[in-house]
Amino acid sequence: MKKDIRILLVDDHQVVREGLQHMLKQEEDMEVVGQSANGFEALSQVEVLSPNIVLMDIKMPGVDGIELTRQLKEKLPSSNVIMLTLYDEYLAEAIEAGAVGYLLKDAKRAELTQAIRQVHRGEVVISESITANSRIEYEERFGKKAKGSRLQEHDSPMPEEVQMVIPPPADANQLIRFVSRVEEMLQSRMLQMVGSWRGDTAITIALPKPTPLANILNELGEMPEVETIGEEPLTGKGDPSLFKKVAAIPRLNTRIRKTIFITLKNGKTREQN
Repeated sequence: MKKDIRILLVDDHQVVREGLQHMLKQEEDMEVVGQSANGFEALSQVEVLSPNIVLMDIKMPGVDGIELTRQLKEKLPSSNVIMLTLYDEYLAEAIEAGAVGYLLKDAKRAELTQAIRQVHRGEVVISESITANSRIEYEERFGKKAKGSRLQEHDSPMPEEVQMVIPPPADANQLIRFVSRVEEMLQSRMLQMVGSWRGDTAITIALPKPTPLANILNELGEMPEVETIGEEPLTGKGDPSLFKKVAAIPRLNTRIRKTIFITLKNGKTREQN
């Protein structure tokens, strides 16, 4: 089988590199194409090996992982850097430097390999073990400073609530079944449902933690009842009266909310800031 994901390991501890290589060689779609113990070796190997993914330590002698990520992205913009570190306080700096993944070294094999595949598909991945303070700093900084990234998550903070706008036709039973499946899939809970069965319906859910929008769109888009999903309505405009109704409902928090538009099969669903 062809190894689609080419990985370069960058860590100053050989035992860590060897452990990662042993772990990843069991994956049919992944190949560790090289190892580097420092920044100089990494920059040299990147030019020769052209890896898709670089697993990068932060604390290394000489050039640290943050600065090395900046240099690596200049040399090979197509490479995707995932930080793999003992420390969570460098999350905002790492993303600002160009990393698209941030994991802690206690990550299990399943978490690591899933993150590699998600990043390879163009998603941003952040460990669930990151502390709240580091996440807050990241959300405050990355929307303002991480411009020019190819990933949309760098344009705005991650949502904590999602408002799903579903156009007709969609009957009550279909909507209730859909919401139930969404709650189960995203481990979320419904906050409110506004609209009518003959017009657009806006359903707002609360997420268990801030989540990259691309992850939400990908997960919902794989549901069998979803026909289309996106950040703009299929018709090019939403129902103004519906949004007025939603805006009129008092909010008890300042959680970040995103609106997406979805077309259900035999009914309709798709994001708007």
